[in-house]
Amino acid sequence: MRAVVRGVAVSTVAGLVAVLGMTPAAWASGSPTPSSPSAPAPIAGFQTTVLSQSVAPSSKTQTFHATSNVSNVTISVPPGAFGNVVVQLVVTEPTLSSLTSSLASLGLFGDTVGAGVGVEVLDSATGQALSGTFASGVTVTIQSSSITSKSKVIEYPVVGNPYIVNNATATNGQAVITVTSDPGLAVATPASSSSVVPGATSPVTGKNFLPEAAGAGLLLVFGGSLMVASRRRQA
Repeated sequence: MRAVVRGVAVSTVAGLVAVLGMTPAAWASGSPTPSSPSAPAPIAGFQTTVLSQSVAPSSKTQTFHATSNVSNVTISVPPGAFGNVVVQLVVTEPTLSSLTSSLASLGLFGDTVGAGVGVEVLDSATGQALSGTFASGVTVTIQSSSITSKSKVIEYPVVGNPYIVNNATATNGQAVITVTSDPGLAVATPASSSSVVPGATSPVTGKNFLPEAAGAGLLLVFGGSLMVASRRRQA
């Protein structure tokens, strides 16, 4: 009878331990068993992963390529950018339409978001984002036909409101930005400049009538001189 009671007691304790997610040793010490690491939630609007690459420390610049929203993306990682740990570089693709609502608050009325990319750097050992900023800036180049010299690069931070990146460089066909943390990036272009073709001639309105006017003037002068000569002969 005692054995049965003890068995029930042991089973009950084991059940409680299982429910609490603790090993018997951890239960005895009062400390819960640590759960396995999980990756942090992606930046809002940048959910689709297009590249996940393990990056080990290197003495040379490492370059990685991905495609996001039909844009070619190049990420250049300088030596020591992430310290001496192995990281997981995750590149995400945004839903461009979900980023449009933020343009008005930035004063970009009438602009269109034509390209974007998210960059996340996770500690491979913990699965969590690296704390603090990168030791060296990581250069992100976005190439897209929607980008012009009038385009603006917008950063969507993990915490806080989006803002225009003043040190980004935009030219016809590409935008370049150096980042020191995990950002979501988008490129907004004014509608008036998105259809401009580099090297195209400027449109001219109206008709150039100067040559015709000059010719008409000469005819009038010639005709007037003939009339004067005719009157002199008659006189």
